[in-house]
Amino acid sequence: MKFLSIFTLGLFLTGCGQSNTFSSNALTQFKQSTDLVAAADISSDGQYSLIADPQKVCVWNNLTSQLQHGCLVGEAKDYIEIVKISKNNAYYITSNQVVVRLYRLHNGKKVGEWRLGENIINDIALSKNADVILLGLRNGKAGIIRPFTNEVFTFKKHRLDINSVALSSDGLTAFTGSSDKTAILWHTKTGKSKHSLKHKSRVNHVQISDDGLVGVTIDSIKDHNIWDLKSGESISELDTHLRFFEFNHSIFSADNKVLLSGSPKQKLQLWRVSDGALIGQWKAYQESTRASVLATSFNEQHQAMSLTTGGMLETWNLPPK
Repeated sequence: MKFLSIFTLGLFLTGCGQSNTFSSNALTQFKQSTDLVAAADISSDGQYSLIADPQKVCVWNNLTSQLQHGCLVGEAKDYIEIVKISKNNAYYITSNQVVVRLYRLHNGKKVGEWRLGENIINDIALSKNADVILLGLRNGKAGIIRPFTNEVFTFKKHRLDINSVALSSDGLTAFTGSSDKTAILWHTKTGKSKHSLKHKSRVNHVQISDDGLVGVTIDSIKDHNIWDLKSGESISELDTHLRFFEFNHSIFSADNKVLLSGSPKQKLQLWRVSDGALIGQWKAYQESTRASVLATSFNEQHQAMSLTTGGMLETWNLPPK
């Protein structure tokens, strides 16, 4: 992956009027925004980044360290709180929590936009080919958009607001976490539930592996579990003694053996799925009083990647197997 060297990046930031002093031990660093970033995503192979800040929404090609195309400006960038890249790197979505817009990643052309009345969208997930968009709504309903047939469905899955959603690559399996203290695994075509996983408090984060076989749930106080989603049984509990534990983003490795997570306070952590052990931990670059890791991924060189509220993209060596 051809990122800017630390020396070259220092010259780049100096030219932009930014400090060129870095304290992180990351392998590479690349500044992708000079504003506070509201939402970000990294493609599942690490090739692209998607950033929304107050001025624009931009797609970066991380192989060339260049913008993929012109950034979205004007109304298209206003109040964007959620962005996602499809796993086939062909599409991306943006949302201001009311309107969802789908774009072609390679040229930025809009495919379509949708809204589910005045329902507030808390989270969004995409299938690999972007043929299924999953919405978690504040009223406890889940929305399903099939953009290429222009079909929209809603399912009442939870009693309270849905805080986090995840979707298998084929778009058939949804995983939703709610303030009603449950995470539910269900079928996107029928809305039929497969497993309902009880927690001690509100579920703030869920993630599912590409094949839909493994998942993770994080509640606001105590339960931090990795699940066998075929059986609905817990595989392991994440090894942490923190009472208040939070993920902004997470991703399973292709072989489902490890989970990479990004959290507030600059934390990037690697967990072993089989026993929940913490086997790697890094501190993202901090430009201000606080830097939150908004997005994580693995690149094709088998390195970890992170993207922060400060717009800093970094790569990290994984521990030996």
